[in-house]
Amino acid sequence: MRAIEVRVRAMVLAAGLGTRLRPLTEERPKPAVPFGLRPLVCETLEALHRFGVREVAINVHHLAERMSELVDPHLPEGMRARYLHEPVLLGTGGALANAASWLTEPGEPVIVMNSDIVFSPDLDAALAAHRAHDAVATMVLRPDSAAKKLGAIDVDASGRVRRLLGTPSFEGALDERMFTGVHVLAPRAFADFPAEGCIIRSAYRKWIDEGAVVAGVTDRSPWKDLGTLRAYLDANVALAGEGALVHPTASIEAGASTTGVVVGAGAHVGAVRLERVVVWPGARVEDD
Repeated sequence: MRAIEVRVRAMVLAAGLGTRLRPLTEERPKPAVPFGLRPLVCETLEALHRFGVREVAINVHHLAERMSELVDPHLPEGMRARYLHEPVLLGTGGALANAASWLTEPGEPVIVMNSDIVFSPDLDAALAAHRAHDAVATMVLRPDSAAKKLGAIDVDASGRVRRLLGTPSFEGALDERMFTGVHVLAPRAFADFPAEGCIIRSAYRKWIDEGAVVAGVTDRSPWKDLGTLRAYLDANVALAGEGALVHPTASIEAGASTTGVVVGAGAHVGAVRLERVVVWPGARVEDD
């Protein structure tokens, strides 16, 4: 953790409907579903906090009223969050445009991260690349053998993004990468964001097609997208290992057997056998 905070502000994109995680997201907004013993978005907030960010904006839509209630008790020490409610979804570009005046107020680059990934990127390296290129935007990328099939971001040897999803044409060697969902944006970038819509299809498409400098930095840190029920369960089970990850306020009866189980705050597990289970905060699991 840094000894001092940085002046950089950050945006955490958290307004999605979480349809792939239903029925879990009928109870909580996707960024607030439990991952281990705290809301999933805390992984992103901790990554920002370790870099030195202390001020974040979080856009909310689905079950918006529950976000601060569920997340604020888990904010890293000294971090301040402002929640921006979108009655109508604005898309990634619109969300950033909506927060532009606050995000760019310090005159520093802005970090943008998704709320549903488990990833601790090297933000020092990303910011250094951004400044070295004097880029309008910098994309944090990752190697993936399926990049071309899934939608590659093509980067040249100097670390500049030359092609997005196969266009425009470019003569020269390029490395295919996948986007991690982490950006560093220059304050001037915000002039190109739409009031509604996707930042990739609008601003990034424009910048790359017109030859603006977009940097790409490859980060090989572990990256997980918890956007599906299977991925969500597998990631939680991995945290628990062969035993159980249990919140201090939870209770487990002596006769219980738990393997790969997460037990949230205030939950109770009776004398039952559980394998590969996430017991949410306040839930009770007992033998009929």
